[in-house]
Amino acid sequence: MLLRQGVAVVADPAQADVCYVNTCTVTGAADRSSMQLVRRAARSGARLVVMGCLVERDQDRVKDIEGVSDVWGNADKERRLARFGPSPERSRALLKVQDGCDRDCAYCVVSGLRGAPASVPASEVEKRFLSLVDDGFREVVLTGLNLGLYNDGGIGLAGLVRRLLDSDGRARVRLGSVEPDTADRRLLDVLREPRVCPHLHLPMQTGDDRLLGRMGRRYSTGRFAELVRQTRKARPDVNIGVDVIAGLPGEDDASFRRTEDLVRSLRPGYLHAFSFSPRPGTRAASMDRVPSAATRRLRVSRLREVSVRLREEYESRYVGSVRRAVVETRSAALTDNYMRLRLRCDRAPKPRSLVDVQVVNGKDGGREGVVTAFSR
Repeated sequence: MLLRQGVAVVADPAQADVCYVNTCTVTGAADRSSMQLVRRAARSGARLVVMGCLVERDQDRVKDIEGVSDVWGNADKERRLARFGPSPERSRALLKVQDGCDRDCAYCVVSGLRGAPASVPASEVEKRFLSLVDDGFREVVLTGLNLGLYNDGGIGLAGLVRRLLDSDGRARVRLGSVEPDTADRRLLDVLREPRVCPHLHLPMQTGDDRLLGRMGRRYSTGRFAELVRQTRKARPDVNIGVDVIAGLPGEDDASFRRTEDLVRSLRPGYLHAFSFSPRPGTRAASMDRVPSAATRRLRVSRLREVSVRLREEYESRYVGSVRRAVVETRSAALTDNYMRLRLRCDRAPKPRSLVDVQVVNGKDGGREGVVTAFSR
């Protein structure tokens, strides 16, 4: 909409008339990164609007930064930006369909900032989806703070996905992160659909049942393992990603070994490993027996090493196969099962389009995709 009104997007804040900075406060590192970005944008001299969760949690701190023109909390941000679509530089569209969370995980500050679960009406989601497809997007990623809690008058996440698939046959749908306790049989069934990407990201957080209970998670390690098994049964080629937090309060060496053992037994396609970050106002912030910062860093490093091996193991199974991929840039694409490839092609494919690629090993050990067919 802004582009149609003659607004241009620029990469350098110094060239901008207005800068918008969306902040995050999920960890202490996110706070620091957000504040650094705000201060850098403030030096540009442009009108500066800061929004998001850090503003929601600590508005005065942000407002006090010299050069900040306006601040928007989450509700204000949603209201003001509801009419606008993705950045023109994006190759995949993110479509937010849900916000808010009624879980009370001991370490999480964000759920308290976003309020109760709320879902965008399915008719409105469909309208936005069709608009994105008409704008040339061929992959739409459904997102939400707790995506699996989507509910519009009895239409759950699986029902929403089926509605979108029925509304237009040109695009595929990818699911954002789904909490394990919300992934039900209907969701696994919809994963069988050819235009639903075989990719599911599950926040496991720890492989120790005692810590799962202490952190307020609503599943056991056994239930999580069964979910992984059932997901693979529904879609054998699925790439399952897993979140793990290292160094939760009370995590000793034995707890961490149980997490490592569970990860190795489940063999996900990759991990996102984070260090525990005490957030003010959360129950975990006042808990005892928090591993030292050095121990947390070491455990994160070990998990990330495991992730490298898991990713290699998963991707090597598909060398020689042909996958459908969305073109991200003229030289890179993302497959349906979440493998990022360098493209090999005689003519540069159009970003946002879908192409068929044969997965091959690159000369430097990475993966490449040889384009075998173009689509609209």
